[in-house]
Amino acid sequence: MATERKTTSYWFLDYKKFFGTIDHKQIGMLYMMFSFVNIVFAGLLALIMRAELYNPGKDFVESRDWAGYFTVHGTVMIFFVVMAMGAGLGNYLVPKMIGARDLYWPRWNNIAFWMLVPASYFVWSSMAPIGWTAYPPNAIVLGGDKVDRWLIGLILAGTSSVIGAINFLLTVIYLRRPGLTWKKLDLFTWSIVFMAFIQLAATPVITIGLVMEFLARSLGATYFSTNAGSSPLFWQHVFWSYSHPAVYIMILPAMGLTSLIISRFSQTEVFGKVSMILSMAAITLLGFIVWGHHNFTASPNSPPGWFFTLTTFLIAIPSGIKTFNWLLTMYKGKIVVDVPFLFAISFVLGFVLGGVTGVMVNTIPLDLVFHDTYFVVGHFHFIIIGGALSAVSGAIYFIYSDMTGRMYNRKLAYAHYIFWVIGYILTFGSMNVLGALGMPRRYYDYSVLSILPNYDMIVLFNRIATIGAFMQGIAFTIFVFNFIYSAFKGELADEKPYNIAIPRLWMTDEEWEQLENMEVMH
Repeated sequence: MATERKTTSYWFLDYKKFFGTIDHKQIGMLYMMFSFVNIVFAGLLALIMRAELYNPGKDFVESRDWAGYFTVHGTVMIFFVVMAMGAGLGNYLVPKMIGARDLYWPRWNNIAFWMLVPASYFVWSSMAPIGWTAYPPNAIVLGGDKVDRWLIGLILAGTSSVIGAINFLLTVIYLRRPGLTWKKLDLFTWSIVFMAFIQLAATPVITIGLVMEFLARSLGATYFSTNAGSSPLFWQHVFWSYSHPAVYIMILPAMGLTSLIISRFSQTEVFGKVSMILSMAAITLLGFIVWGHHNFTASPNSPPGWFFTLTTFLIAIPSGIKTFNWLLTMYKGKIVVDVPFLFAISFVLGFVLGGVTGVMVNTIPLDLVFHDTYFVVGHFHFIIIGGALSAVSGAIYFIYSDMTGRMYNRKLAYAHYIFWVIGYILTFGSMNVLGALGMPRRYYDYSVLSILPNYDMIVLFNRIATIGAFMQGIAFTIFVFNFIYSAFKGELADEKPYNIAIPRLWMTDEEWEQLENMEVMH
C-alpha cells in the first residue's frame, strides 16, 4: 500500500482566515511567523552592535542610537520572539496533545495574538535610549515620547500574556480527553501549565510597575524618587521580581520540548517522568524568590544576600535533575540521530553552559567582580539563545511536515545546526571571557579600556564574538530560507517523516479511544 501523503494548505493567503481565525493550529503558526519577523530585525540590530564592537573606537553607530538599538533588541527578543514562540508552540501542540478541539477561549486566543502586533509597533517605533531594564532615573527623565511608546507597548504585551496564560490553564484543566489524568499528561503540556502559572502570577507585577513609570513620566508621580522617601532601587525590585521568573517563562517550554524530542529519538520513555514534573514545579516556585541576586551590588539596604544565594543554589538542583534525566533517557534508549534531536542536544549544551556560569555570578564574591560585565551577558544568552531557541528550532523541524504538508531540506537543516552551535559558543563564550577580563556591558566604544594590561585580549575576543554572531546570522538565514522555500517546493511529507518508533508528539483518535477504554475498565 502506498504511503498516504499530505497536501499543503496555504490558509494564511486568505485574509479572512489570516485575521479572523480561531483555529489553534493557525493561531500557533501566526505566533511563529510573528516571531520570525521580529527575530530578523532584532537580529539585525544585534549584528549592527556587534559589527560596531569588532574594532575599538566609534565606527558608524552614535551613542544615542546604540542605546535605542540595545533597548529594542533586548525587549523584542524576550517578549516578541522567545515568549511569543513558546505561546505559538503551546497553541499548536497543547490541544493536540490533550485531545482537545481547541483552546478554551478560541476568540480570546485570537485577540491575545493580535494585541502583540500594536505592542511590537510601539516598541519598535520607540528606540528608547534607556536599556531594556528601564532603570530610573534615566527612564523617567530621558527619551521624551520614545519611552512612553515603549511603556505602552510592554503594557499591551503583558495584557496579551495574561489572557494567554488563563486560556492555557483553562484548556488543560477542563478540555483534557477522558482518561488523560494529570499523571499521564505529557511533559510539554506540564511545562505550559507551569509557564502559564508564572505569567499569571508575575506579569501583573511588572505591568503595575510599567504603569507607575508611565505616571512618573506623564504626571510627575514620585514612586522612584529619593526626594519623596522612595528610591530608584524600588524599581529594581519590581522589575526583577517579574523578570527573573520571566526567564522560566522562556525556558520551561524549551525544557518540555527537549524532553519530548530526546524521548522520541531515543525511542524510550523519559527517564524519571515524575521527577521531571516535580523539578519543573520546584523551578517555578523557586523562580519567584531569587530575584534579589540581581541586587547584590546595588545597596546595603537590599534584602540579605545569603538568602538569595541559597535559593539560587537550590534552583540548580531541579535543573541538574532534568539534565541527568535527559542523559539517562539517551543512555537507556536506542538513539536515532536526526535534525530535531541535534537541536535538543544543543539546548542541553546551552542550558548547562548558562547554568554553570549562572552559579558563578550567584556567588557574591564573584558577582562583585562579574556584575555589569559581559560575563553576565554571556551567561544569559547561553540560556536563552543557545538553550531556548535551539529547542524551539528542533520542535519546528519536528512538526514541520504537520504544519506544511512538506519536508524541509535536511542538508540545509544540518548546515543551520553547525553554524548555529559554533556561532553561539564563539559569541557567548567570548562574552564570558570578556567579562573575566573586565569589559563592562552596554559599552559601544571600549577604547577607554586601553589602559588595561589585557587590552589586546579584549579586542581579540570582541572580534571572535562578532564572528560568532555573524555565524548565527548565517544559520538563521539558512533556517528561514529552508522554512519558506520548502513550504512551497519541498517534497510532500508522508506519515512517518522520521525513522523512529513514535513519529508524532500526539496520539491518534484510535489511541485516544484505547486510553479512554482502559480508563473505563480501570
